[in-house]
Amino acid sequence: MTAGPPADRAISPRPEGVVVEVAVRPRAGRCRVRGLSGGRVKVEVTAAPEGGEATAQALATLAAALGARASDAVLIRGMRDRHKTVLVKGVTLAAAEAALGLSDP
Repeated sequence: MTAGPPADRAISPRPEGVVVEVAVRPRAGRCRVRGLSGGRVKVEVTAAPEGGEATAQALATLAAALGARASDAVLIRGMRDRHKTVLVKGVTLAAAEAALGLSDP
């Protein structure tokens, strides 16, 4: 099992948006973002991890939390893994950190 990225690297800026390291928890009670866990943004979804349903729901949930459209969240790595790397287009690092409650007050 590989270690997750450092906590300060859970979200990285890119010219087109931000890259977010995500840990997905399928079959949760509701869809939501739950802060950091193991250096990754924890996303809980109600879908089962079958046929890509949990991944699609995780991308949509993350995009909504960042104020972006679901179509702006693009999976870079981790289609069949709980640990995923996601590009969210059109979102700045500062906006992502603020939306997820990760910025300093």
